[in-house]
Amino acid sequence: MIARLIRFLSRTWDSISFRLTFNYGLLAIFSILVLMAFIYLQVVGALHSQLQRQIASTTHRLVTDFEAGGSDRLVRSLAFTLSDEVDSDRELYLLLNQTGEKVIGNLDAAPVSRLSDIAEADVINNGVPVTGRFRVVGLDDGSTLIVGVDLADTNKTIALIGQACLVTLFVALMLVIVGTFIFRRELDYRVSSIHKTATLISGGQLSSRIPLSEIQDEFYHLSHEINSMLDRIEVLMNGVRHVSDTIAHNLRTPLTRIISRLRTVQRPGHSADDVLQATYFAVQEIESLNQLFEKLLQISEIEAGVHRQSFRMYDFSIIADDVIDLYSAFAEDRQRELTLSVQGDCHMYGDSDLLASMLANLVDNALKYTRQHVWVSLAGDGQRLTIQVQDDGAGIPASEYDNVGTHFYQLDPNATGFGLGLKSVMAIVAMHDGTLTFSDRAPGLNVTIVFPVEQG
Repeated sequence: MIARLIRFLSRTWDSISFRLTFNYGLLAIFSILVLMAFIYLQVVGALHSQLQRQIASTTHRLVTDFEAGGSDRLVRSLAFTLSDEVDSDRELYLLLNQTGEKVIGNLDAAPVSRLSDIAEADVINNGVPVTGRFRVVGLDDGSTLIVGVDLADTNKTIALIGQACLVTLFVALMLVIVGTFIFRRELDYRVSSIHKTATLISGGQLSSRIPLSEIQDEFYHLSHEINSMLDRIEVLMNGVRHVSDTIAHNLRTPLTRIISRLRTVQRPGHSADDVLQATYFAVQEIESLNQLFEKLLQISEIEAGVHRQSFRMYDFSIIADDVIDLYSAFAEDRQRELTLSVQGDCHMYGDSDLLASMLANLVDNALKYTRQHVWVSLAGDGQRLTIQVQDDGAGIPASEYDNVGTHFYQLDPNATGFGLGLKSVMAIVAMHDGTLTFSDRAPGLNVTIVFPVEQG
């Protein structure tokens, strides 16, 4: 039993939620303790101050009576005070003559021989020992006047206040302990969903997500952000898996061709020219693979944001002019028309080399598939820059829009290249916080890119 209790306390203390709430509870208890001590001291001080004012006021009244009418009037005043039954059980009086003998009063003897200030002392009141506060005053005729108050009721009041403070502190302690366990249970419940989801994901279930509560508190927003992160990770993992599978396929095919060609020329009967041709073929295939890896590395760097450090404010119309000049000769050779139109301010924040590569990829694809004309238009309004590349070719079926831009995807399986051009374009657009959409121009394809002027 004791061992289980020790294990339970150990597990409880190991919980960060319990330690946080426990420490907060200790702080709350300490604050309540300080507050109770302050209230207790203030109330006790107020009671004692009231007693001292009462003694001082009564003493002043009796001394005034003595000065006005002598000892006879003082005796009559004391006799009336003792018989009026107003606080008579609390008020303590004693008048002594010049020889120290009792003249009148409800005290059997003086508490002290002489007191200049109000002080506390033990006395005998009608044969009963009591504790009181007294003031001893010497009168002009040599007699002594003692005025006091019994502290029994005051001490009872102070004891009740102390007990009330202790009960309040105990109740606060119980509430803090109960609140600590309730808060720990609630916190563990909210954290357990995150822990459970993390366990499932670590076990390979990448589609698991944290359930969102109806209350949009801090845990709701944390869970939402974690789910968004997991969505992104799942997309990246699926992309990596797709890329890995596709790379394996793209590597196996050319490597198989290289090995087959080289093994063929290894057989007897082949001339040196055959060996030279096979070597040349192998070099071309390897260079093609090297270009593939360079393209993949460039896309990875773009997606990782490596080029963000070189972002500057550029006029995209100047970049577009350079790209159009570069492809004008290619368009003339293919007997195609390539035009550029610019409207508004086309400044934007980004990497000029990547932006030029993006536009060049789009223009190159448009010139390959257009029938006659390729239009490039730029429009800036100070808040965003819109780029459109249109052609009048066969276009792309709307059902294929979601596939366009994935690694190694080519609408025409017999087309040359690696199918990474539009993937590179989409990576560049994403790095610049832009959006890319495809639409049917009928005939042809319309590619629209929208960039924010300033980087977000």
